Amino acid sequence: MSVLSDKNLRGYPMKPYDMVREGLIVFGVMLTIILVLAAVWGFPGKNYGPLTIKEVATKAPVAFLKRTVSYFSGTSRLQTYGPPYTHNDNHAQHIGPFCPNCWVGVIYPLNAKVDFVMQPLQQIAALDPNVATALNTYQNASAKQQTEWNNAYTSALNKAQVTHGRVVLPAGDYGPVPVLMNGMLTFARTGLLEAALTFNTNPNMAPYETNYTRPLLYLGGPIMNTVAGHFDEKGGEWGMSHIAGPYPGAWWLWPYTFLYQIPAIGNSPNGDLIAFLIFLVMLLVAVLLPVIPGLNRIPYVIPVYKIIWRDWYAKYPSGIPTDPSRERK
Repeated sequence: MSVLSDKNLRGYPMKPYDMVREGLIVFGVMLTIILVLAAVWGFPGKNYGPLTIKEVATKAPVAFLKRTVSYFSGTSRLQTYGPPYTHNDNHAQHIGPFCPNCWVGVIYPLNAKVDFVMQPLQQIAALDPNVATALNTYQNASAKQQTEWNNAYTSALNKAQVTHGRVVLPAGDYGPVPVLMNGMLTFARTGLLEAALTFNTNPNMAPYETNYTRPLLYLGGPIMNTVAGHFDEKGGEWGMSHIAGPYPGAWWLWPYTFLYQIPAIGNSPNGDLIAFLIFLVMLLVAVLLPVIPGLNRIPYVIPVYKIIWRDWYAKYPSGIPTDPSRERK
């Protein structure tokens, strides 16, 4: 320390600081907390591993078919979300003129009908002549006819029965759609659909592609909500991180996912943007706390520092010594 700085700091409370010791104390406290929480609740995924398309198709075939036909018919929320997936700015999340997605644009182009359903069906058709025939019939039909088949099939799923793993629909005119959807269901149950979605992202990288965005998006929305509700994870996607398990779920996401439990946010079509902005404001407040008038007075209102420096204030109850020549101890 220079003579000048040593002189300037005289009279101010100073004490030795052992960084290694403090680091070990923090590590020990955190380790103890983690072990206690793990003993009480356990890891969220210990009873239930990562959720896969194969598992959904096997255990909840109707839910899988509803999700799949929503992509097939172009009615899923993902297809009307706007940027960063599609070029439909009218459906982009915004607050007044504030629309960050519109500014960024489409950075992950996605045609859900083609990427999630039609491409896999082409692969299935190469192996199954029935699917090939049905696909050809569907593609040669008019747009109006396709819509009628899709709507009829979607409505019928609400009355479907599962018998020995087979999804049985009430009688109706669904065209070739049941054959196509059953082909997707069988493909998913083998575990090949998830692989197809992954490798179709970048065929040149197969089988080394590690971008699992498409399988994750495929399972989003109603399926994730159903799984979260099944495990009593307190809300639509409370604590969900592609892992399901006992309460409290993925607790490390609480500061963010908690916001979705507020009806005004969770039910809003702009909920993602609202939650992001609130979380951003909370983060900025925490970072800029020392320079925000009023809030930077909190340490003086709640003087925790006096507990930390209790030996100093025991010696100097009035605070900093008035004699600047006093040597620090």
